[in-house]
Amino acid sequence: MYTSTPQQLVQGLYLSLLGRAADPAGLHYWVDELANSSLDVLSERFVNSREFQDNFGDKTPEEFVRLQYYNLFDRNPDKAGLDFWTAQLETGALDRDDLPGAILDGASESDQEAYRAKLSIADYYTSQVPQERYDPEQPLTYPWLHSNAELYADLNRLDERYDTLDLEQVGASLEGNPLYRAEVGHGDKTVMIVTQQHGDEPLGTEASLYLLDFLAGDSEAAREIREEVTVVVMPRVNPDGFARWERQVGGEQDVLDPRRNEANVDLNRSYDPEAGFDPEQAPEAAAVFRVLEEYQPDLLLDYHNQNNYRDAEGDLDTMSIRWATNEAVDPQVSADGQRAALAIAEALEDYDHDQLTLFPGSDNPAIARNGLALEGTPTLLIEQRGLQEMDELAQGLDLDYSALASALTLEGLISMKGVIGAVADDSFEDYDPQLAARIPERSERIQFADLYGDDAYTTPETSPTIPAEEAALVGVATAQEDLIA
Repeated sequence: MYTSTPQQLVQGLYLSLLGRAADPAGLHYWVDELANSSLDVLSERFVNSREFQDNFGDKTPEEFVRLQYYNLFDRNPDKAGLDFWTAQLETGALDRDDLPGAILDGASESDQEAYRAKLSIADYYTSQVPQERYDPEQPLTYPWLHSNAELYADLNRLDERYDTLDLEQVGASLEGNPLYRAEVGHGDKTVMIVTQQHGDEPLGTEASLYLLDFLAGDSEAAREIREEVTVVVMPRVNPDGFARWERQVGGEQDVLDPRRNEANVDLNRSYDPEAGFDPEQAPEAAAVFRVLEEYQPDLLLDYHNQNNYRDAEGDLDTMSIRWATNEAVDPQVSADGQRAALAIAEALEDYDHDQLTLFPGSDNPAIARNGLALEGTPTLLIEQRGLQEMDELAQGLDLDYSALASALTLEGLISMKGVIGAVADDSFEDYDPQLAARIPERSERIQFADLYGDDAYTTPETSPTIPAEEAALVGVATAQEDLIA
């Protein structure tokens, strides 16, 4: 099943045949059983289990095939695949316990990637949640990104739910969309997070919502962080650009680059302290400056998405990071950015779906990580994979990225939580900033047309468009308090 460890093999059985992540005790039991048996025998035992029979035993062959595609790849089957595998079950060529492995053996590279992404989320959940708090209904992926309206609704829902969270509108975009800052905690140290300065780079925004839900909650870990750190989040600084990206996915043509705001300004080129900018042309950046002035953060994390980069072994970079590199930046300011990079590297050690590299970047003082650092704010740029996928969707590619986007969002969440946790427990200062240079350089760029080999998932000349009501059918990670506490 494209796995290498007994834990992953067992987790794959839970995902495919039971439709859930393994509970910690169950994983331990079945790994021990696998040591004295075979995967085929375990698959048969899963299918004969009461849980399987109660939940899936009455499914027709077609229903069971559809279920497998969702459990494995987080998508509906294409007609050819549905017909073929249904026939295999109906004729007795395959039994139900054989089907998941057979589907995986014939899976495309993109489906294999989706499976590995979903498996990583399940593994992380199982490894982090105590048995007594395990939830068999815990979803691992979601099939959408938050629209602007949904984002604002969820922010206000969090504000109403938690007394520990304070939400305030701090400005408006050129199109009148509100710009919010959310504050959690009351510690002496302040960490600020900014997401989606570029409208078509949404995954950091999704991660920030789960971060706020965790930080404002009643877990012991959240309470301890709130005592030590004030966390300030500005999610989706470019809502107008994201709305344009949604319209592109819905089939609209000749739309202004979603990377930019409505005045055709790249918000992440607004931070040169010597150049200044027109707040009427970039009110979104002006709002960021106001929040910076109010909080004077000890560290700022700036979340983006980047294109696809693959190393010589065939592994894709999932995250590239870089601190301030302009030569005029105080070395101590850059050093704190390097410490944040090391905190992220350490936090991701327990997560399988990560390949951390160094973003090459430039010394341009107009970008946030340099311009704000020139003014004394330590910064770290975080670029996650996903930009090319967003672009392909905007061009009309009909492919579901829910599992991949979910895994990347969880990676972003882990990185946020890792940095904030290090600041809270004072281990942040223990990192040797010089060690950040040991993080590997970013890999070689790979064009999307070459990404999946023979899968041929690039946009055809007459690609189908996606209905507007389905304009954001890509996933975000489910990472509720049980997942990350």
